[in-house]
Amino acid sequence: MRKERVTIKDIAKALGVTPTTVSRALNGGERISEKTRNKVIALAKEWNYRPNMVARNLQNQSSKTVGVVIPEFNHNFFSVMLHGVEDKIRELGYQMLVGSSGRDYDQEKRTCFQMSDAKVDGLLIALSQDTEDYSYLNEIRNLGIPIVLLDRICEDIDTSVVITDDFNGAFKAVNHLLEKGHQRILHVKGEEGISTTFNRYMGYVEAIQRKGLILDTSLIINSDDKALLKEEIKASFEKENRPTAIFTCSDYLAFVVLETIKELGLSVPHDVSIIGYADEPISTYTSPKLSTIKQPSFEMGKKAVEILFDYEKADQHQHVVMDTEIILRESTIN
Repeated sequence: MRKERVTIKDIAKALGVTPTTVSRALNGGERISEKTRNKVIALAKEWNYRPNMVARNLQNQSSKTVGVVIPEFNHNFFSVMLHGVEDKIRELGYQMLVGSSGRDYDQEKRTCFQMSDAKVDGLLIALSQDTEDYSYLNEIRNLGIPIVLLDRICEDIDTSVVITDDFNGAFKAVNHLLEKGHQRILHVKGEEGISTTFNRYMGYVEAIQRKGLILDTSLIINSDDKALLKEEIKASFEKENRPTAIFTCSDYLAFVVLETIKELGLSVPHDVSIIGYADEPISTYTSPKLSTIKQPSFEMGKKAVEILFDYEKADQHQHVVMDTEIILRESTIN
């Protein structure tokens, strides 16, 4: 029983033909007799021959690999998105090379260049932030590596993107609260410097203003520190005209809000309604369960791969905006 990997040279030597003849037989080449082709194929099957994909890809100038860079692994939204990417690239016969920026610009840049050095056939990137110089992405594109941005937009690079309609998603959430009679709706913003935070904030603003209400900036909280966020929420509820509902930029922020409201001795949703964003698993584990905005993260991953390999539109930049869905649970009176 053969233990070493079988090569084309092994088959050629056993049959008394050249490696080129074996290669043609296995790859459907011409100028070879049917008798020889059948002998080669039969022996290849008997010896469980598997082609050396690394060598083949180097010859074809393709690694059959797609590079994916995300901000972090411990975030369900990006994990599900990766599953969508993997599902589609497997269907196309490719592999996935995954890296995390750790929400750090320099690490993101290094990771992207490492993947380009590995000769990936394309890059899918969920940017960590929008406040740095992303000209390095144009350098990578100039090497002939196509790029599709996921979830977040960067104005510094003209390329295809797949995002969710964060503006409309936030509008749906706030408009639902308004329709239930809430007028003082607190908004807890997310990480500054990224397009998702900005678009969700603008959706909040649009819903308030379209209702004919004046935007109260004292009802907008922005804090990356959990302890400080809790203090600001508590301060908002110490006021005489306190909020009756809260819309947060993420489900994780909504969880912090829920903890804080309970510490104040208030009831959700009877005293305060809460709506988060993203439909993370945490939204169903809380008590009460969180109402939220669901994003099609799996479908986003699949769509990004489809765009990457849409050769008919390779010279066009596709801007795909996927719709969101409001999920009503126990944290709002529905």
